[in-house]
Amino acid sequence: MFIIQISFLWRWLLFTLLLFSSGIYFQARAQSLKPALSAESPIIKSLWKQARERQLAQHPYWLKLLHFYSFGESVGQWSFKSDVVSPEFFLSANGKNDPEVELKATLKALLAPPGNDPNQDARCKFIARYNWLRSKLDFPEMSKQECPLFERWANLDDATGISIVFVSAYLKNPASTFGHLLIKFNSRNRLFGHSLLRPTLNYGARINPDDNPLAYALRGLFGGYNGSFTDERFYNFNHVYGENELRDLWEYPLNFTAEQRERVTYHAWEMLQNVQFTYYFFLDNCAYRMAELLEMAWDDTTRINTSGAFWAIPVDVVFKLKKLRGRTNQQTLLGSPQLIPSRQRKLRQRVAQLSEMEQDQLKALIEVPSYLESARFRSFTEDSRARILDALLDYQQYIKKENITLLQQNERNKLLRARSILPILKNDFRSESQKPPTDGTPPMRFRFATVFNALSGQAIEVGAWANYHDLLGDESGHLPNAEVVTLDLRLQVREDSFEVTQFQLFNIQKYALNPTGIPGDFEWSWRARAGWERENFGCFSCRQFRIAGGFGGAVSFAKQDLEYAFVEIFGETPKNSWSATTLGYAPHLGMMWSPLDNWKIKLESGLFKSLSGPKKEYYRRKFDQRLSISQNWDFRLEIEQLESLEATLALHYFW
Repeated sequence: MFIIQISFLWRWLLFTLLLFSSGIYFQARAQSLKPALSAESPIIKSLWKQARERQLAQHPYWLKLLHFYSFGESVGQWSFKSDVVSPEFFLSANGKNDPEVELKATLKALLAPPGNDPNQDARCKFIARYNWLRSKLDFPEMSKQECPLFERWANLDDATGISIVFVSAYLKNPASTFGHLLIKFNSRNRLFGHSLLRPTLNYGARINPDDNPLAYALRGLFGGYNGSFTDERFYNFNHVYGENELRDLWEYPLNFTAEQRERVTYHAWEMLQNVQFTYYFFLDNCAYRMAELLEMAWDDTTRINTSGAFWAIPVDVVFKLKKLRGRTNQQTLLGSPQLIPSRQRKLRQRVAQLSEMEQDQLKALIEVPSYLESARFRSFTEDSRARILDALLDYQQYIKKENITLLQQNERNKLLRARSILPILKNDFRSESQKPPTDGTPPMRFRFATVFNALSGQAIEVGAWANYHDLLGDESGHLPNAEVVTLDLRLQVREDSFEVTQFQLFNIQKYALNPTGIPGDFEWSWRARAGWERENFGCFSCRQFRIAGGFGGAVSFAKQDLEYAFVEIFGETPKNSWSATTLGYAPHLGMMWSPLDNWKIKLESGLFKSLSGPKKEYYRRKFDQRLSISQNWDFRLEIEQLESLEATLALHYFW
């Protein structure tokens, strides 16, 4: 018992000793920190008081900087919070949900002593927050904070402007069907002055390359991926999109003031600190996030994105920018565009400038490389040979392979040596004038029509599509001879009823031509569509689900025409009757002709024949024509036969 008491006593003595020494330590530490706290605390209190009096936590620009949205303003938002999913973006543990606590944490971080790495200081990582708060609050005199990485990247002293780059549609990837957007930071700096060397911002999903197409589609649609900003030199994007994917790029300068340009640059740097969002193909995509970044130019409620929208597409962002004002009310924000042609367009422009005899020589060189040393080829003038070899070099770039053989490399070296001794020619591609996307029709469409049906009489039809462009539409800035239409809804109203007569989920068509006539410049035409339509025009309410797709070929005998032939595989399922599903094939013939720029005509006929399911065999014929009356309005006359005849006169408004 005595031993137990001694042991107990020693434990208490040891505990008391530790407590006493800890007290001395913490008292000494508190005394050592007291001067710093007493120096900072009044400053922070003063700034925080000013911030609360001026209600900065609820200021539109502060909410922009934090990407805060209320319920319904952004996909997946069920409460007032930030779209950012990266914890590192917030300086407070509850900063994602409370802009006020994030503001207070930001003020403390901005006034904290600098660390060993200046690039990790809050004034460098959150430079947009710092500069905006400094303009709104009475900050004390602070020593200049060097931010080496930001200063080298932003290059503000030599900055000349910001451009938005629209990349045309790419139908081989669903995520690029409606195009893509980039933001380019222009400079006169000797290192970044050339257009191809300028820093360029991209936003995209962080996908798993091992995902199969179904997983890729589902994750993209329902937010299974995160998205983030990255930056590279422009030449990399020009190579990926223009050279490999053969997509045209349109660069639009933005007429920002210097202050607006700096605000965008500051926040772009914040976004490059591995900041991530949830990515959705239809809304929270490159179009939405790029527009959101450009909104930082205005420190008020100015928006480019539409709150509560169900989708965002790149070309719509460009149209919205066109409506905004620039430095003065007389100047639009969007400057004059410049086309950056794809490798395919460059080849076709180059070949188009050759005479018929020179084109024959080009084909001979493609088929027999040794023809380069023939007497016949050498008999042409130096300028003529130079034009032919320039086209041949473009052709080799167009069909380039990943791994070339030693023989192919030797042949290319001979070609380069032969070209090096010929005169340098001036490139002149002005013969092909291309209209930019903003000269075409906007992507959304409203339809009002009067309908006459041979069996059911007259009706009024209204409809709309979500986006984006059909074969009869103005091709300015779009893929030539292509159609991408989604969510096309139509309903007809009669005296005693109304019915949904069509709800097309998608209709994608691509008619590929071979305008150069040289080997390798060829693609198959293809098309695919799916949606609910009437079974025939004799039954007002008989709807069925149709899906079809196929391949074919297209030719053009003159510049204004297109003739095509397709073979499709189709499936039809009447409503509430999966057992009555029909599968079959459908050959089609058609033509398009454009007598005038604003007038286009289309004829098509198809035979549908079943292979399995209920026996069916029927024809579907259609005659359409479009007459544009302005950029945003056109008339359509549509006559279609599906068992019975139906004619429609429609007025379309695009916005």
